Amino acid sequence: MTKHFLISIVFLPLLLMGQDDIEKVSFGLQFKPIIAAAYFDAGDETAEWENYSFELSPRFGQSLGMILRYNISPTFSAETGLNLVNRRYRLKIQNESITLDDFSNFTLRSYELPIQILSYVKVSRNYYLNAAFGNSFNIFASDVVSFGEENAYFFQSTSRRKKIQSALIANLGMEYRTFGNGIFYLGISFHRPWKNTARIFPEYDDDTNTFNTSAPGGKDAKYMDISGNYMTIDLRYFFPAKN
Repeated sequence: MTKHFLISIVFLPLLLMGQDDIEKVSFGLQFKPIIAAAYFDAGDETAEWENYSFELSPRFGQSLGMILRYNISPTFSAETGLNLVNRRYRLKIQNESITLDDFSNFTLRSYELPIQILSYVKVSRNYYLNAAFGNSFNIFASDVVSFGEENAYFFQSTSRRKKIQSALIANLGMEYRTFGNGIFYLGISFHRPWKNTARIFPEYDDDTNTFNTSAPGGKDAKYMDISGNYMTIDLRYFFPAKN
């Protein structure tokens, strides 16, 4: 069923563009800086094994892409599109007994196919408040391996839970509608996967000191989960409809 639903989302833009009343369809572009928010379980995470301590910190990321909006009524609309999402992280390692203090930067890249329902409230002639919720399918490009900035003895491998994953999405915002220059939108969104998106397996091996070298396939391999939760500031622009 998931496969069939994903196929329907991929072809939904074509179905919308094929509607008889083309004025009901709006095309837009969006840019969404990603915010690390500890309140939503999207902040720093720590772990400690043996004499090794680790800290995983989300860094600045972004989502950018296109949107198709189908206006169902003056109050409700449906949206879909395609976004490229770059989530950046920094993994720090410390071990005082061997004077180890290093970090590794890496990026998880995915393609997002969202589908959501929006509800509008008109607050003035040109301004509208809206709230939206729905689901997104996220296609993760690949697993990731990165090395320490100071030496290659420290490295990490990040494994996707699944190549295609889904998440709850919710949004609040305001848009300014013009009569000839399109629609300008500012809002915030919350993205919460139904399960953890990936696992990080940190390793260290300088031939004398070793840690977690059986990862990622070993029975006792140590790992840190990546929840995949994040918030964004949403900047959108919808082009004016053709006359």
